[in-house]
Amino acid sequence: MKRILRGAVPLLTFTVLFSQSDPVAATGQYSKVYKGKEAAFEKAVAGHVKKWHGSDQWPTFAAVVMNGLRMGQYFMGTTGHYWKDYAERETSKAHNVEWRNIVQKYVEEQSGMMMFEKKLDASYNDRSAPMWEGTIYYTKPGKRGKMLEIMREGAKANRRLRHKGSTGVYNVISGGEQDGMLVVINRMESMADLAPQTPSIRDRWVKVYGEEVFEQAVKDWYDSFTKSESEILRLLPEMTTPSNN
Repeated sequence: MKRILRGAVPLLTFTVLFSQSDPVAATGQYSKVYKGKEAAFEKAVAGHVKKWHGSDQWPTFAAVVMNGLRMGQYFMGTTGHYWKDYAERETSKAHNVEWRNIVQKYVEEQSGMMMFEKKLDASYNDRSAPMWEGTIYYTKPGKRGKMLEIMREGAKANRRLRHKGSTGVYNVISGGEQDGMLVVINRMESMADLAPQTPSIRDRWVKVYGEEVFEQAVKDWYDSFTKSESEILRLLPEMTTPSNN
């Protein structure tokens, strides 16, 4: 982790680090655990978090993927940081050895570490939740900005109408399959929240901006990415620092 960040953080220095006024940095990666070892893995990680990642230590979160191509895998990481936090973080040898032993014993395969930047002006009422639906959009060259612009307008409409939903929007800074990835997180209390929202996105946009603006936004949205993939994740509280989800 430190080797990855040692190379990545300097690249962000002039574009993010000095101008960052809010803790919007996050990292995470997927872990595929050996079949039949899931319970032991969860117990080991829970013990590690309790020992090394308490409320006054480096916070972490863990969730399990409930559907899709990565079903059964774990997504673990940390949120709510300034970029400088990664550069300044110090870990003990005992911590590193313990974590390395857990990974070597239980983890069959890991994805690369992904670095995210939360876009506060495009997010709306984002909050802690026991579940969430995450969608990755693989944007066309130069089109991620257009998608963020649409998300910002959607957030404004939600605020005006006091919509009850909760959405977090993240740029993928590094570690993805390609440049320009955008992640949209919809927070959920339960699977019941997958039901169509009322009022719908269309109804909210039309009420605030009118039919013509909505239709253009839909056209621009679908013209901005090549593919998308969604999955539902369930938070694992025992493997998570309180308030880091």
